[in-house]
Amino acid sequence: MKRYGWLLLSMVLFASCVRMSDLSYDGIESVEVVSVGMNQSAVDLFVRASNASGTNLSVVKAELTLNRDGVRLAQAEVDEKVKLPKRFDGTVRIPVKFRIDGGLLGMASIASVLSNRGVGTTVSGEVVVKAGLAKKKYKIDNMDTGRFLRQFGIDPEDIVKGIGL
Repeated sequence: MKRYGWLLLSMVLFASCVRMSDLSYDGIESVEVVSVGMNQSAVDLFVRASNASGTNLSVVKAELTLNRDGVRLAQAEVDEKVKLPKRFDGTVRIPVKFRIDGGLLGMASIASVLSNRGVGTTVSGEVVVKAGLAKKKYKIDNMDTGRFLRQFGIDPEDIVKGIGL
């Protein structure tokens, strides 16, 4: 039993080595379209980020849904491990697969959402992050889209300017 207690203590210590102040997100450098399809499309986001901690971080999985009035508009997922090595400062590739519901009407809805800076929409889903030996699941329940984006240092206004709406 003592051996398991030591393992648990080690996991807590490794996880506690990462403080939010050690991490930074400095914006999207570029977006590459990987594939476009009727059911699913894929892009690679290249983001500028840093991890000043002494612990490797990985996003193991992420699934997010964009909703308006309880109706799903789009779903995005990252099902490939995204690594942010310890003491890293540079560009990270994030492969994102997404689906827009409703065909052309869905595309029009997304354009409307973007031009309105996400007002009236929410984000739901979960993200699984691994730090050292510890793994943590973060659940997101109907969070205002603008608030969700600002948590990552993304201003909805910048998105609108970036895509020319």
